[in-house]
Amino acid sequence: MSTKGNILAYLKRNGGATVDAVAGDFGLARMTVRQHLSGLERDGLVVSREERRRTGRPHLFFSLTAGGDERFPKRYDRLADLALQEVALLEADEIAGLGPADKLRLLLKKMADRVYREHESKVRDKELKERVAIITEILRREGGFADWKADGQQYEIVDYNCVYRKVADAHEDVCEWHLSLLGRLLGKDVECTQFMSQGADCCRFVVKDAAANVVTVAGSERETDG
Repeated sequence: MSTKGNILAYLKRNGGATVDAVAGDFGLARMTVRQHLSGLERDGLVVSREERRRTGRPHLFFSLTAGGDERFPKRYDRLADLALQEVALLEADEIAGLGPADKLRLLLKKMADRVYREHESKVRDKELKERVAIITEILRREGGFADWKADGQQYEIVDYNCVYRKVADAHEDVCEWHLSLLGRLLGKDVECTQFMSQGADCCRFVVKDAAANVVTVAGSERETDG
């Protein structure tokens, strides 16, 4: 990936950054970073805003534009393919008497069932920690920038790239569909503490494991009996 591409990915993961932050993490000169960011801004991929500090001069904070976000993988084709396959299988009596909202929920449920069947064998008979790792990898392969971590008796999956962003922005049911699918694959109730479709920089999914204590030691996790 080019330096500009790496900077875009950095802004994506961090919800934006200053020249100093990018320069420090990449080990580049501030002038070099500023030139890259200026070029990305001219291309309409990033936007800058002035932020005032308590002391000293204001600095510029750079973040992605909608066009910059679209540079990252999107899977609208995947969503359309799932919908078309399930629409073709709908029976007249399944939708008889349903209003538009109920029809959409029924379609999304059937789409979730299909995706669940695709991946269920990967997580079958696995402990929660293994399921979290497997599902995070699935999200990465789908095009997300996903990571996971353990914190006490819970796990958190963070996805920095919504592959259905434009659809999810217009239809919140898509977020609920995604959330319920994750819950089925994890075998636990999942809470989303923030959605990108609601203005957050990433989606955060939290699942609790009441059966074990998860202890973080020097960057690794181990499980102990309750």
